[in-house]
Amino acid sequence: MPRIDDYKTAIALAVAELKNINCKRLENRTGAQHFVEGTHEGLIVPYFGQARRITWPEVSVTPGNGAGEIPLPEQILILHYLLNASGEPLTGRTIDFRQVPEGGFYWSAFVSRAQKPLLSTFGHDLDLYVKVAAALGGEPLDLGDAAARFMAFPRVPITHVLHGGDEEFTPEATILFDETIPRYFPTEDIAALAGASVYRLMGAAFQFRQSR
Repeated sequence: MPRIDDYKTAIALAVAELKNINCKRLENRTGAQHFVEGTHEGLIVPYFGQARRITWPEVSVTPGNGAGEIPLPEQILILHYLLNASGEPLTGRTIDFRQVPEGGFYWSAFVSRAQKPLLSTFGHDLDLYVKVAAALGGEPLDLGDAAARFMAFPRVPITHVLHGGDEEFTPEATILFDETIPRYFPTEDIAALAGASVYRLMGAAFQFRQSR
């Protein structure tokens, strides 16, 4: 697992690169909203439906209201999205992680990080998945026995597809991406983003079960 120092180093590298970029030029490529406030300007980027504020010239990431802190792994994903987004339109054709560059090499890590937690949490409780996904803004899809699409970023959808088990078959879970995702993130970030899409649901599922 990455150490905090590794996260901070990754953030510092991304910030150093972004400081040399006119943030207004990133607006169309990322789907973010440009703003100007006094001597500062920046972008508002939706992250799983929640506004994130990135300000220049210091380049910092805060919640949309400007108050509070954003977890370091999330900051990295947001900064890397700004750096890597190509602006290429979505095609609607999906791929799984094995189809991204070097995805096969990292497949077992991806399964442990994202696919297995999704399956273990919801594989035997599809009704819970449907409720939690809807509560967190997922768009229901007619795939498998339960499926939803989440907009991680304006140009980056992530789709979960679950098949319930029975006496003959065990439950299955699949995580899909638009085929353009390698033009928005490197492979390691794709795995991290998929994990983030699952962990938010797991947290909401825990709270939902506690309230039953």
